[in-house]
Amino acid sequence: MRSLVFTAVSCLPAIIAAANPPDLGFDKLWSLENNIWTNFLYPANLKQINATDDSVFTEDVQGRVDITRTFPGRELNNEYIFGLFSQPESLSLTGVAINYTITQFVANQNMASATTVITFNSTSFGVLLPLTVDSWMAFNEDGKVTQYDATFRWFDWFVKTLFEAAAVKFNTTDPVVVKSTLTELLAKAICETSDKYCTGDNKQYDSQEQCMQVLTKEKRFGDPYELGRDTLLCREVHKHMVQYRPTEHCPHIGPSGGDMCVDDKSYVQTVLESYFPQSWIANGYGDDNIWVKK
Repeated sequence: MRSLVFTAVSCLPAIIAAANPPDLGFDKLWSLENNIWTNFLYPANLKQINATDDSVFTEDVQGRVDITRTFPGRELNNEYIFGLFSQPESLSLTGVAINYTITQFVANQNMASATTVITFNSTSFGVLLPLTVDSWMAFNEDGKVTQYDATFRWFDWFVKTLFEAAAVKFNTTDPVVVKSTLTELLAKAICETSDKYCTGDNKQYDSQEQCMQVLTKEKRFGDPYELGRDTLLCREVHKHMVQYRPTEHCPHIGPSGGDMCVDDKSYVQTVLESYFPQSWIANGYGDDNIWVKK
């Protein structure tokens, strides 16, 4: 599990590097942006899950996704950004990414801001859906991502559309039935993952019955913005990563939620968090803004 000490120490190289960002130029940044999304698509993303020197991320990368939370370090980011969307046979809300189009793009110094429309094959519900991601990325001189900030635009509408597809699959028009059916299916998949990978010191539940009780009765289902809070939806996200490092990820699908599926921050704390080593404003402007880690 991550600790405050690890997080603080891991940020130091990034903070130092952020003081003198390279000037990469528009063409290079456009190429790097496309490389990220090309590697995001399935099955290319499989090669990134355990990547080290070949990873698109620096070892001390700092990332944030609005509907989940922050992710420090290359290992976590490889697993979450690429591992989450790499299992078409597993029950999942989003499925796998199969195509992308960059619709907006600006770049300056070592930073690129883009809007990318990604087509997801939601294999669990038999539907292809576009999902819009607004992203900011900063790169080092080697073309690796040092920090990123991603926002899933219209994600609540995306989830609503998925629920409508699920309703067809479940042969119902009642949204209450859809949600209750999904609750049972998602909880069952999480409990099966826990039984398979979370053993010994990593064990989270005493039995399947306890697991189902916790996930269906004691934890709320969650809203679309709560994929990083104490919800069933958060644990659905994290079940996809358990196989890669059970010691790290088993607590995230357990009763406690580890340090990922927890209600540890308020809305105000989330919005005002000082997290990034480098300002998102180029050429030294805005280095003292509230999102820059001091």
